[in-house]
Order: sequence, then C-alpha cells, then structure tokens
Amino acid sequence: MDDRLRTLLDARLNADLSRRRFIQGAAGLTTLTVLGLAPGSAGAAGGALGGPLNFLGYDGEQATNVAGPFLSQNNIQLNASFTSSADEALTRFMTGGRGSLDLFSVNKDFQSTVLDAGTELFLPLDMSRIPNAAGLFTAFKDAPWLVRDGNTYGVPLIWGNSPCVWNPEKWDGVPDRYTDFADPKFKGELVLLDDPFGNICLFAKSIGASGLGRLTQDELNRSLEALIAIKPNIVTLGTGFGDMADVLIRGDASIGIGGWAYQLVIAKEKGVTLVAGSPKIDDTLFWSDAYAIAVDAPNIDNAYAFIDYVTSAESNAALATELGSGCTVEAAYDLLTPDSQALYDYAGVRQPGGGILGTQPSLLPPQQAEGDIVGVEAWIEAWQTFKAA
Repeated sequence: MDDRLRTLLDARLNADLSRRRFIQGAAGLTTLTVLGLAPGSAGAAGGALGGPLNFLGYDGEQATNVAGPFLSQNNIQLNASFTSSADEALTRFMTGGRGSLDLFSVNKDFQSTVLDAGTELFLPLDMSRIPNAAGLFTAFKDAPWLVRDGNTYGVPLIWGNSPCVWNPEKWDGVPDRYTDFADPKFKGELVLLDDPFGNICLFAKSIGASGLGRLTQDELNRSLEALIAIKPNIVTLGTGFGDMADVLIRGDASIGIGGWAYQLVIAKEKGVTLVAGSPKIDDTLFWSDAYAIAVDAPNIDNAYAFIDYVTSAESNAALATELGSGCTVEAAYDLLTPDSQALYDYAGVRQPGGGILGTQPSLLPPQQAEGDIVGVEAWIEAWQTFKAA
C-alpha cells in the first residue's frame, strides 16, 4: 500500500464524520423522506435486483431514509458499516473485504489520492447504468478528482465548505484574512474545532503557502505562528461541529472559524440567529463526497441501481436537506427550501472543470516527508505545540 494513502487524517475526517452524527442526533431536526418515487425492478442495464447491498462510508450517506422506498420495493437489504477515518475503506478492502464490499461513500481528496497512486479499490463506472448522473451540476460532471484516463470512478452526492459562522448582533462580518483574527478586539470571541488539519490548512492559505496539504517546514512553521497569534482570542476548541454550534448558540463565543453552514439552521431552531461567510481574501475550504463501487463488488447491480436512485433530483434534494449539505444534481436545487438553498453559494458548482472544488489543492499531507514537503507527523506535532502554547 502506498504510504500516501494513509494520510486521510483521522482528526480532519472524524470532524467530517461528527458532522453527520451531529445531524442525526440533533434535537428537533426533521428528516426529509422522499415517498412515492417509482423505483424500478432492474438496474439501468437490466441487471436483476434484490438481496444484499454492502455499504461502507460516512454515517448518514447510506441514505436509509431517502432510499427506503427503493430498498423495500426491490427487496434489497442494505448492510451499512461506517468509517471512522477515510482510509478505512482501503484498509477494509485490502484485509479481507475484497469481494464482499459493494458501495463506498468517500471524500474527494482521499479518492483522488487513491486514483493518483494507481491503487486498486474503485471500479471504473459504466455511466450508462447511472442515467441520473447526467443531471449533475457542471462542476461534478467529469470532476477532475474522479476521472482518470477517460474513466469515471465516483458520483458526487453532497458537497460543502468550512466558513466562519458568527453572531450578527456583535459583528457585521469577518476580517479579510484568518491571520487578522489576532486583533485583540476578538479576545474571548473565537471557537475552533480541535482539528489540526483543517485549521492548519486555513492558516496556510492565509500566510500564502503554495499548497495546502503539501507544506514545507517553513510554511508549516509560519502557519503555526499565525495560529499561536490568535490563541489569546480563543475561548475553546470544540470537540465537533455540534459542540462548536452549542458554544455559539450559548453565546460563549461569537465567531466560529472553520465552521459549517448547517449550524445556522440548528441555531435558528433554537431561536438564535447566526450567519456564515468567509474572509474576502483567504476564502474557505471546500469538500465533496461521492459514491463509488468497489472492485469485485458482489452485488454490482444493486450498487448501480442504488446510486442512480439517490442521484435523482428528488432523492438528491432530500439527502442534501437531511445532511445539511449542498446538492450535486442541478434540478435538485429547485426542490430545496429557501433556507437550504441559502446555505451555500452554488455559483462555483455551476462552473466547468470542477469549479473551486477542482482547483483547490489537496488538504492531505503525505504520511512521510517527500523532499521539502513535510509529513503528517510534523502537522500533528505543530498542532500539539499550538495547544500547549
């Protein structure tokens, strides 16, 4: 196994996982279930459906509620297992899972890293069996992180970003750069996630690093210095997006850095108004997750039909709503509520070449140093230095 594939950064991707679990456990949330859609009895290429469908991925992306009618009417038993880190899909596949795994949901940077390394894990997709994928936003058609040598290896299901979230009664916006949060006026006002990788990437953007996940020691040091400079203004480090939202809702802090737009919805349900946006110069980070089929999937017809069903406009809108994320199917946008539409700026995903998602450098450092590029251990050491400062 290529060591670079072990760089899926538990802390960063556990934060992603906590996003899903926060949704499922949040009080007062309404799950949107699509009823009355007409699932077929066969895959797009005529394969017979029924029996198991073995899923491994992020909790919530198995789409149990959204795909319930499809699963029931086609006698498919969804067997879902959940990842605690993104590289678990590769680990499971290579330690006895090959031939038993059907369907993955995976982060774009992980999938791109696997494909770049030429490691066997994802099946090249027969897109004629996923006709609903023709309705994807422009950025997700032939997404550069999913296409290699003319083959497509995944179908995007949701996307999002990591904005600042703040109390508009106290602030009318955020500064132009993350490094500007060192201003003493923000003392006792900031909350961040306890996440080395997301935070280092944000501040690497701010200090003008040439890459995000691929930093030299000097760039890492300067990112660390910038983080330490804002530390006097930090109230606490949230253990997850839910904890971070609670801090903002209680008023213990008034600005969250590297937050999540769905926190606005949760706050609104609790009678608190929050807004989200990004520094004008530094902007934010973006993520996207996709469905992929495992090499040697034993229930390949079920996998294809499931992906096609969940990629319908109705299903995609329902899943995006349930997971507080951006939809990937263009027609799904009009099915979202105004509040859901307003969570994300869709201008980028209407652009060719993957839009901002296609041009953003990978957020994943290599496991080991590669020449001048430092490895993951240096990042973890830097974060511990920040916490101890």
